[in-house]
Amino acid sequence: MKHPLSSDSIHKEMKRILHFSCPNWLNWLAAALAPVLSYYLMELITHDPFEIPIQFQLLGWIFSYLLSGLLFFLSGRMNVALVLPQIFMAVLGTANYFVLSFRESPILPWDIASAGTALSVADHFSFSFSPRLTAILLAYLLLILFCLKIRIRLAGGWRKRLIGTGAAAAMSALYVLCLQNDALMNALDIYEMPFTQDYAYEQNGFFVSFLVNTKYLKVHEPNGYSPETADELLELASSEHTASRSAQDFSESLNQSSSFGYTGGGIYSSETPASSDEKSGSENQNHPNIIVIMNEAFSDLSVIGDFEVSEDYMPYFRSLYGTENTISGSVYVSVLGGNTANTEFEFLTGGTMAFLPTGSIPYQQFISDEFPALPSILQSYGYQTIALHPYLSSGWRRNQVYPLLGFENSLFTSDFLYKERLRDYVTDDSAFKQIILEYENKKEDTPFFSFTVTMQNHGGYAQEWEDFERNITAEGTEESDLSRINAYLSLIKKTDDAFKDLISYFEDCGEETIILMFGDHQPNVETSFLENLYGKSYEELTEEELALRYQTPFVLWANYDIEEEEELELSVNYLSSLLMDTAGLEKTAYQKYLSSLQKELPVITANFVIDKEGNFYSAGEFDQLDELLNGYEIIQYNHLFDSKNRNDSGYLPD
Repeated sequence: MKHPLSSDSIHKEMKRILHFSCPNWLNWLAAALAPVLSYYLMELITHDPFEIPIQFQLLGWIFSYLLSGLLFFLSGRMNVALVLPQIFMAVLGTANYFVLSFRESPILPWDIASAGTALSVADHFSFSFSPRLTAILLAYLLLILFCLKIRIRLAGGWRKRLIGTGAAAAMSALYVLCLQNDALMNALDIYEMPFTQDYAYEQNGFFVSFLVNTKYLKVHEPNGYSPETADELLELASSEHTASRSAQDFSESLNQSSSFGYTGGGIYSSETPASSDEKSGSENQNHPNIIVIMNEAFSDLSVIGDFEVSEDYMPYFRSLYGTENTISGSVYVSVLGGNTANTEFEFLTGGTMAFLPTGSIPYQQFISDEFPALPSILQSYGYQTIALHPYLSSGWRRNQVYPLLGFENSLFTSDFLYKERLRDYVTDDSAFKQIILEYENKKEDTPFFSFTVTMQNHGGYAQEWEDFERNITAEGTEESDLSRINAYLSLIKKTDDAFKDLISYFEDCGEETIILMFGDHQPNVETSFLENLYGKSYEELTEEELALRYQTPFVLWANYDIEEEEELELSVNYLSSLLMDTAGLEKTAYQKYLSSLQKELPVITANFVIDKEGNFYSAGEFDQLDELLNGYEIIQYNHLFDSKNRNDSGYLPD
């Protein structure tokens, strides 16, 4: 007698299971339940799906049914129509799980265009499968194996399949259109808050939130827009006549203008245009060299709350605060833990993500023609303009965008002579040495402008590396794993050391030089560490408290006499105008407009605005600032989206 667990018995049992055929009623029951179960499994990967309001759960069901229905009519087989969506949802849910863990934001429609950039740095992140994720993926596997046994086929010829496919496609299109209808969304109480997309996905479900966000793919003209209105705003900002007029007079002049449709308020410029010799190309050699470093994830998390460390992680950078010939303070940015290119866009163009779709990347979506920006402005003053980025040229389409912005030359990893690596990224020390090399080889009697985006401190702090040691530790290591924050602080210290060497070189370089360094965003580190800084859980934080996560430090240093300032707070879209002022260069009409707007609204980001009185406005309260924001939005729309009717004289020096 054979043992019940013998190899022959197991083989026969497996054969019986694999050849199991569902009765007809079970086939149809499984076909009805599998799409719903697949939906719940996907949502369960990141949150409790049963906390989603029932109307949004039903919308999630509909998505699953429409997807399966479309595949059923295309393939004619129910098992294919059920299994393919399950594989799709399992993969998508897993990807969303890791994206959330890496950047604290879910997958957004625009991330599809960013997939290549994300994959290029994926090996620097730790992909650990939690017990919950593993269990859900096993459940998906069992569901897939069961659905493979379903034997339902579509009877009839190709005509029936074609009609069914067309009907399913039409219903799917209608479904998407309904989710983009504001009236319907308001009636259903859809949660839309770009500042907290992770919470929105938890409230609405993945597919509802994702599809609602697709309505922002197209940027609509702002109220009162016309090219003539943009020109009028820029002309008023630039004209010497407006210097003696009040903001109220400026607003009234626009409201009373019958030739334009503009109905919002505005800001005037109180600056007098520079004399012609300040702008003359023949005086190029008198302009200071300008070196800008947008440092990857460079930030000081003590702005959230004090914490103890084994060693100061940015002693030199802090030592510059309040010193001679230095301007220092904080910049507010629109991104957190990623999407570096958006901070880059705001700095180089003076634009703001506040008027652009949530999660969008202007470099990838909106810039395809020559675009007046800081590099082209400085180029018109005779500067030699160069961009440096010690990583892949294709990231965020920089190799295509940089020339359009006015960079004469762009250097990427393969072009660097100095490329010492740490965690497989080129170090900041190497990047700064490359800047010095480019400066030493610049054209004689030509002012030098370089813009560098570093890579050393890029996210992915949990791994162990042979070439890197966590030599700075934060308090609390004994009680919890703080490997990420410890790695981050140790990296920042290396940046601080390299920055000290860079400043030391230019202190005695013999030419007037300005160096500006700021961080593009804060890092993603342990939630427990951040909650300890806040003194409360993330769920308890107000939007104003969350805004501290969008703050990074900056230092603007010169090796010659400039007017000092300390504890300046502004958003990054104003930073290039400050740089122009410090360099003594006449600003464009657009930059003059921004400088005047800064006096009223010193901080404008995609997530919040802070006015001159310190009042905080979340994204949902921007309508309270229409009188000030509408003019800015009109100018940005003209600048970014209406190149055919754009008068470049407003965005470049006269």
